[in-house]
Amino acid sequence: MHERLRRIAAKLALVPGLTGRAHSFGEEAHRFRLGRPLPEARVREFETRHGIRLPEGYRGFLTTLGHAGAGPHYGLLPLEDWDLAVLDAVRPGHLRTPFPLSPTGPVPGPDGYDAWGDPDAEPFPGAIALTSQGCSGYTLLVVSGPARGRLVNADIDLRPPFFCHDSGFLAWYERWLDEVSAGMSTAGFDLSLPSGPPAPACVLRDAPDPVQRHAAAWTLGRHPALTPAARSDLRAAAVGDAVAEVRRAAVIALGRRPVPADDPTFLRALTDTSEDVRATALSTLARRGGAWHARARALLCDTSPEVRRTAAHVLHDSGAITEADLAPMLSDPDRPVREKAGWILRQLAGGPSADA
Repeated sequence: MHERLRRIAAKLALVPGLTGRAHSFGEEAHRFRLGRPLPEARVREFETRHGIRLPEGYRGFLTTLGHAGAGPHYGLLPLEDWDLAVLDAVRPGHLRTPFPLSPTGPVPGPDGYDAWGDPDAEPFPGAIALTSQGCSGYTLLVVSGPARGRLVNADIDLRPPFFCHDSGFLAWYERWLDEVSAGMSTAGFDLSLPSGPPAPACVLRDAPDPVQRHAAAWTLGRHPALTPAARSDLRAAAVGDAVAEVRRAAVIALGRRPVPADDPTFLRALTDTSEDVRATALSTLARRGGAWHARARALLCDTSPEVRRTAAHVLHDSGAITEADLAPMLSDPDRPVREKAGWILRQLAGGPSADA
């Protein structure tokens, strides 16, 4: 561990001045600087008070490299802010209580938190808040239970949590430094695979687990450039993967830096059985020629309100929508669709620009 800590310290010192590095979302808050390391006695006092021992990698980082500051998102939180993801008053034994999920177990759906046991209990016991992702999102470090040492992305608005694919804190932190150094976008950092074999394109093509394929698509989309082979694998996944979330992630990945040869894939995705894939494909085509306009106009009558709204938005954004296109939408059964149509009509007439 000590060798890894020295390596991380060296990388952290170099990253800010690297030519061609990526901008790390939230870096203005920490400027790649850490606070002073915590004394061993202070860490022990925290552990004794809560009846836990911090995972070794994180513990060594705190006492050797620094406390709070440089890190993914808005940076590492101070240890005393461990409870920022706790919704109500902290109950005794909160951190001693095992975290109720494991990386290999089922994850609750949007309404599934009552399946954890006591519906009135805090949803994230046994974990400390590590970073703020903005709004209601946090990265948690599990300190109790079978998943101890793993990182979890959680939303205190109770959207489903999910585990990072990294083995622990130091692997997660070093991957952040390596990816920023390599010019990779930090958007989707927590959804991505760790570096190393197998390559993400191979995982996308061959992995039986859709969670792994989904992560592989996100990882590829964050690279500053795609190889022809990786782009080919993404095109195949965008229209051929059995799981809609994987198809959508592949469309997003291609859409980050699209080339004209990707357009047939986006056009095929407009007929996907998943409304999320159709809406995402529409968004990738905005301001990209006019070959897709007729298909987008057909989607103004899609069965999904989200797709209808997206079709209207991208056609307007591309300067291709008309009053005749919008007229039927003014009586749409979905109120947001009606509002979107009315807002676009006002734009066409030169009216107020406040978004609907």
